Amino acid sequence: MARFPTVLIPPALAIRDPDNVDTLQQALSQTVKPVTAHYKPPRGHSESQFERDLWRYFPGKIHTGLLLPRPDQASPYTPDFTYLDSALNLHIDIEIDEPYTYDTRRPLHYLNCPKDQQRNQRFLEWGWVVVRFSEAQVVKNPASCCKTIASVVGQITGDNSIMVSFRQIPTLKPELCWTLPEAQQMADTCYRESYLTQSQSQSSTEARPSKRKRRQENLPVRSRVLTAQFTFYCPECGEGPIRWQGHYICCPNCQYDAFAL
Repeated sequence: MARFPTVLIPPALAIRDPDNVDTLQQALSQTVKPVTAHYKPPRGHSESQFERDLWRYFPGKIHTGLLLPRPDQASPYTPDFTYLDSALNLHIDIEIDEPYTYDTRRPLHYLNCPKDQQRNQRFLEWGWVVVRFSEAQVVKNPASCCKTIASVVGQITGDNSIMVSFRQIPTLKPELCWTLPEAQQMADTCYRESYLTQSQSQSSTEARPSKRKRRQENLPVRSRVLTAQFTFYCPECGEGPIRWQGHYICCPNCQYDAFAL
């Protein structure tokens, strides 16, 4: 039974000698490059947050809006995200698979989906690595998804130093790929809405300051030193007047002593 994440590696990369750098460079030199375009693809419900995580772990290597023309159709393929190491010519197609469309409830990315199979085959023929996550994995465990991508990069390049940043990140738990009837059932039971709504609620809670913090932010800013000639008032407890004792001032009530002279 197929599982997410799905990792597909082109034959030229899969059969090469992992200890031979020349064979890696030779295999990657055959990769078909995308068309760079100022095109902003429509964002899925889960992709904006995932993009921030990708940029955090792979700065300068994540691209969107890249196009790969199809010889048999006018509309090109557009990866959700592309990991691109220009020095190696390594291209990874990163896809987020939803079980159904949000508006029409049409099943998507189900097991043995002909469109997905054809697309995967094209990318492999072009020398691209393909990594597919379920939308639920991306929403619930974005850092673990990034760890999977890093593991793939390390496996291909033979350089595992990329994994250092992920020592504290849990390994992504696999999920079974849904069948066509299961995708339809997910649409009927609003499966996507369950985790997307929860994720949006958590984001709103994290972004919203607490009532106490809001009250503190609305209070007038108090100077750390309240002076009246040579007498001081403690900014912590309000005790005062406190006399200047030559070179040292200390609040007799709360022992505050960080007055600036």
